Amino acid sequence: MSQNVIYVPTIMDEYKTGLIFALIESLKSGKSLKLVCDNHPYDFEELLKESEIPNINWSTEKTEANSWQLSISKQQDINSEKVGCCGMCGGHADSKG
Repeated sequence: MSQNVIYVPTIMDEYKTGLIFALIESLKSGKSLKLVCDNHPYDFEELLKESEIPNINWSTEKTEANSWQLSISKQQDINSEKVGCCGMCGGHADSKG
């Protein structure tokens, strides 16, 4: 599974949530994203729960470097014609992976 890593503290606060959720929503099936945070990402976890983005899984873990990693992956729903797409990359909501 391919994965991109983003160090969250480098993103300006007013853009943080919008940018991160645009990246999460634009994940293609089988791809993942890792957010590295200075603190536990409770807020992001709650927003992920509320967003109900299709086929998203995540896990959180504390690292030895005293930071937190939120790993987010998108699985393909083989029973669905749509994989969930924000259109950011020019993709279509009805195209798979």
